[in-house]
Amino acid sequence: MKLGTREFAPGFWPTLAAALLIFLTLFLARWQTDRGDEKQARQSLYEERMHEPAVELGGAPTGEELLYRRVRATGEYVASGQVFIDNQVYEGRAGFLVATPLKLASGSLVLVERGWIERDAHYPAAPQVAVPAGPVTVSGIAAVPPRRYLELSGETITGNVWQNLSIEKYRERNGGKVLPFVIVDDVPAPGLQALRERPDTGIERHREYALTWYAFAATALGLWIALSLRPRR
Repeated sequence: MKLGTREFAPGFWPTLAAALLIFLTLFLARWQTDRGDEKQARQSLYEERMHEPAVELGGAPTGEELLYRRVRATGEYVASGQVFIDNQVYEGRAGFLVATPLKLASGSLVLVERGWIERDAHYPAAPQVAVPAGPVTVSGIAAVPPRRYLELSGETITGNVWQNLSIEKYRERNGGKVLPFVIVDDVPAPGLQALRERPDTGIERHREYALTWYAFAATALGLWIALSLRPRR
């Protein structure tokens, strides 16, 4: 294509590099947009359901219709099923989210997020966190872990240390019926920091990141076009 004193003559390798870069930046932009949309929907549901009365887990529905409802559950913790979710930041410090399965009278399991603990000298191994024996009653918010996340490696589980909490993966690895939500415990276990379920956290940040990635894609396209314009021979 000829444009005045210049012609459009893109090279193979610059075109391939530009295509890959544009694809990657558009993928990341879309991922950030989806995460922001998911958190916005969760925030709206959270605000709607926080004013509803608490539900006793037992004969009540146990599906995602309980999401962001206040719930109470009685059962016994299964210490062997406790997992630690790595790379959780609290007040600028890196640590673990501690999730322990609670076995209900029905035989079902529900994961309880019992609190946050800082990494210690044995990292990447998880710290020792005691699990209460005998019947316990837990009160808190029913929530679901994020469904969209980036995993840069196929090895995301090492023993009881997980990179992301997935109820589906937990069900596959441990068997049995695992309810499709977690309980964010109101009262943290001794030695742990309290968790607060705030689904609106980071919505605007995701929007800003998405715009940044879209801008990178547009810049890459513009540079490819500019570099492909050459003086006419």
